[in-house]
Amino acid sequence: MKVIELKNIVKTYPGVEALKGISFAVEKGSIHGFLGPNGAGKTTSMSIIAGLSSPTSGQVFINGKELGREKSPIGFLPETPPLYEQMKVFDYLKFVAEINNVARSELSCRVLEIGKKCGLTKVMQRLIGNLSKGYRQRVGIAQALVFDPEIVILDEPTVGLDPNSIMEIRELITSLKKDHTIMFSTHQLHEANLICSHITIINHGIILQSGPIGEIGKSLKNRQVIRAVVRDWQIIEPAMVLSEIKDLFPCDNVEIKKLDGQTELKFIAETDDDLRPSVSAYLLQKNCGLLSFTEEGMDLEEIFKRVAGQ
Repeated sequence: MKVIELKNIVKTYPGVEALKGISFAVEKGSIHGFLGPNGAGKTTSMSIIAGLSSPTSGQVFINGKELGREKSPIGFLPETPPLYEQMKVFDYLKFVAEINNVARSELSCRVLEIGKKCGLTKVMQRLIGNLSKGYRQRVGIAQALVFDPEIVILDEPTVGLDPNSIMEIRELITSLKKDHTIMFSTHQLHEANLICSHITIINHGIILQSGPIGEIGKSLKNRQVIRAVVRDWQIIEPAMVLSEIKDLFPCDNVEIKKLDGQTELKFIAETDDDLRPSVSAYLLQKNCGLLSFTEEGMDLEEIFKRVAGQ
């Protein structure tokens, strides 16, 4: 089921066409990564979906209804969270809940509940301005959740954070999936690869690909990576392996890595042929003690390079 759908969205500013007729959809219950370099059109698109900006032309549908002046069931975290630094965390979240029509009888319980979910219990009585950037980001996510929206949009939720904070925010986003549809933007491919089920790739205001990560990878698949772990491997140089197999099957590159008394080999080829039988026969012929043998799909970085032509 599509909870967000954009159809031919154009957004122009004086002298600039930021979005050039983009169309894509976000499925209910997904964690949907919105990927692209800085200036690709991510923030403009998300602001339009959240109802904070109007498209020059085109339509946005939320749960099948065209987005208009009425309030949409969306929680939104801009890249710079809209925080009142002179307020305490509890008071700020209560204020956000009130203006989003949470029943007065439920306010305190709702704020405490969302504070716990976002890891804010210990700082609820502290001034927002005195918090670390990681905690302020958590407060920003909490304000997007405190009125229990069906859809949550997060614009660059991990930008500028230290590695520990990034990991904590990533875990938080993953935990939200069971209750919300999550859409978040990033230019960090590694982030999206870890937690997203679906992605949309945008560049220069144009959608390059959109859909489940696995399906996008399959649609582009002419690159195979066969990964094998063996117990005993005497040949160390990849060039020697390539020389040995050149008449057996096509292979563009071999990567060899030593691992705690074992050896990992990656056979990489640009081909539509299934190389698994040929690779496994070669390894068995070498009598090297084959321990594991798998085919790896393209990771998100490889997908982005291919669809963006980078």
